Amino acid sequence: MPVAADRAGLLMSTMSLRNIFRAPFSIGLAVCALAAAVIKKSAGKTAKSVAAPPQSGSTPAKNAEERTEELTRLSHRLLTAGEEEKARIARNLHDGLGSTLTAVNLDLFWVQQRLADQPALASRLARAIEVLASTVEMKRGIIHSLRPAALDNLGLSLAIESHIAEFEKTCAVPIEMDLSAELPPLTSQASIALFRIYQEALANAVHHAGASLITISLRDERGTVVLQISDDGVGIGNEALAGLPTTLGVLTMRERAAALDGTVTIDRGVAGRGTVVTASLPRAFRETAKAAGGS
Repeated sequence: MPVAADRAGLLMSTMSLRNIFRAPFSIGLAVCALAAAVIKKSAGKTAKSVAAPPQSGSTPAKNAEERTEELTRLSHRLLTAGEEEKARIARNLHDGLGSTLTAVNLDLFWVQQRLADQPALASRLARAIEVLASTVEMKRGIIHSLRPAALDNLGLSLAIESHIAEFEKTCAVPIEMDLSAELPPLTSQASIALFRIYQEALANAVHHAGASLITISLRDERGTVVLQISDDGVGIGNEALAGLPTTLGVLTMRERAAALDGTVTIDRGVAGRGTVVTASLPRAFRETAKAAGGS
């Protein structure tokens, strides 16, 4: 009798790994993680239905567990590869396109200085310079979305503060911050994972929860980094509370944390109102930071 594990296995067998990596990273991640969830759920049902499994060879439950592990590793690899590709594109934009736009701007400025006696041409050139300036700002925005420079240069706390400062220019929802200034340096993988989780949770609170207040905290709890985003919005459904992958955003947040042996929990707020997203990552500090702290 066919089971969910067989259907999930058929789905994955029809999509080669090459096609998954060619697809957008979010789509590949969703397929892998959802299939892993289906297989894991079906494995429990299969194990209960098998009264006396054979002593040797594979069993449906064992096969399902192996598939789950493979898909989990693949989804984690997709996350890592995606962030690496974003960082590479950001560097290319900064080094290549950035220097080119700077050279064009200098040339236009040189020409503008020699058009004082030709107001019509000077006016047209001034508009071109304005367009170029807006293009430079657009490039900076793209680079920031791909890989925030503050994350590598200033650390997670200041990167979140910088992002919120820009975010509040277009968002009317007040945001309160409680970010530890004494947080030891994090690994690059932990920093980007927590920053992406923060971005997703913030976007959910603003666009879907209808919140009137958002609170963000970041702290060190006995060697575990804890990031918490809470709001006073409409709250969440029972599926998310049960840990089910209700949306791609929730699924991705949990996969990002799981890739670093961490967790993401979603709970209701005080008196059942609002949502509290808590991400916990153990062993997220750099080795040098831990050594300094222990000396």
